[in-house]
Amino acid sequence: MHTDGTNYGPFTGHQLREFVRDGRMTRDTEVNKSGTDKWCRAGEDKALALLFPSAAPAQRIAHYSDSSQADTGNGQVTAAKGATIVQVTNNIAPDPKVTPTVILESGEAKAKSAGTALVLSILLCGLGQFYNGQIGKGLLMMVLCIGLWIVMLGWIINIWSMIDAYQTAKAMNERYMRRLAAGAIL
Repeated sequence: MHTDGTNYGPFTGHQLREFVRDGRMTRDTEVNKSGTDKWCRAGEDKALALLFPSAAPAQRIAHYSDSSQADTGNGQVTAAKGATIVQVTNNIAPDPKVTPTVILESGEAKAKSAGTALVLSILLCGLGQFYNGQIGKGLLMMVLCIGLWIVMLGWIINIWSMIDAYQTAKAMNERYMRRLAAGAIL
């Protein structure tokens, strides 16, 4: 960093963020990357430009008062002392020509309870997989469990069955909820 004819640094990204926050570094401050001789303004550097707030429209200022929430009409919002003020900013400009694209991950999506799948697997190895609709996997786990209990290793399949049933049901339910929120499931 070059300020008032003096070179300073090197600094970490966290330090530079603090400098911007404190006003010690502006968009016009001369900077260069460590090990190079090329100087540029901080606002022109791709990485550092992200540290500076963008020129956004003036935001509403929240003031506390003894009254309930009210918009005073002059761009200021008042709220009761101790109230929580939440600002929601929509960064997506509405464009009637553009249709929003929803990307959904692949995999089976069903409303399943991970707890139910776990309890069923605890009761009988492979039963949680049946609940999840994975009949072949459930049968395989049952057969492996019985076969390995002969050599006292069936507990490995039991634990695997419980973990798999829980995680599979949870993932199926999360995909279902995301698709439901996106309107892909009616």
